[in-house]
Amino acid sequence: MSDQLNYHEVFIMKFGLCITAAPAPDFLDYTEIIKIAKKAEEWGYDSIFLTDHYMTPNYNATYAVLPFLSYLAAITSKMKLGTVVTPIPFRSPSMLAKMISTMDVLSNGRIILGVGAGWSKSEFEAYSKWDEDRIRVKKTKEGLKLMLKLWTEEKVNFSGDYYEAKGAVLQPKSIQKPHPPIWFGTLGKYMLKLTARYGDGWLPWCTTTPKQYEEKAKTLRSEAKKWGRQDKITYACVIGQLTTAKLGHFERHPPVIRWAETIEKYIKAGCEYALLYFHPYEYLTLLKQFTDEVLPSF
Repeated sequence: MSDQLNYHEVFIMKFGLCITAAPAPDFLDYTEIIKIAKKAEEWGYDSIFLTDHYMTPNYNATYAVLPFLSYLAAITSKMKLGTVVTPIPFRSPSMLAKMISTMDVLSNGRIILGVGAGWSKSEFEAYSKWDEDRIRVKKTKEGLKLMLKLWTEEKVNFSGDYYEAKGAVLQPKSIQKPHPPIWFGTLGKYMLKLTARYGDGWLPWCTTTPKQYEEKAKTLRSEAKKWGRQDKITYACVIGQLTTAKLGHFERHPPVIRWAETIEKYIKAGCEYALLYFHPYEYLTLLKQFTDEVLPSF
């Protein structure tokens, strides 16, 4: 790693984990995810994020992420627990707000809700309702407004273009105030505007290059400044190998120095919170190696 950067003099880089919430043989059996969560907390990682899908074009077997995170809340005590990411138009925003609030209570204030507009057409058509991009983005904004009201007000009456609520009472409120943190997983222009206005964090996927990250982070900071929120957003990123059902062309044991160099590039691009996304077949092995050989440098 570069001798020119002393991270401890700049800021404290935070590290969490990202795991595809889908079972073996393509990904990880739930027992392995539980084992990873316990070890990650023991080794000092800040969080664990699970992907939120009912099915995707690449794989159909998945774990429902919200009950899974509730289970992880019961077997951990310090780690933050997040979704990467939950598409607001996929579910009823009112019901999602209720579930997240309850999860925050059960975890004693450790939930982070990653949000987006959704992208998997087949998943929406199977379990929800698919709309064109601009409608899904509008639903995301309106649904989020409804959720924020439910989290912060005693009784909610709401009438929008897509969602309604009459006399809705959400109790108990979340432990975290005014509500659980909302992290946007997006690169889109309009969704970045929503991130600037409403987001507590920004969490693009691991396909985002350091150059793209730097450019989009600059845009986000500019937009956030308009709302006086330039210091209110955590700049995170999923960093690692893109893992799908076909993994043969990926290295199972990438050199540790390569991980360090990659993270350094994202730090220079503005990232302050890395979610590590390791090869599922070797996840715990790579996590241990990273913990021993890379983490102390940051």
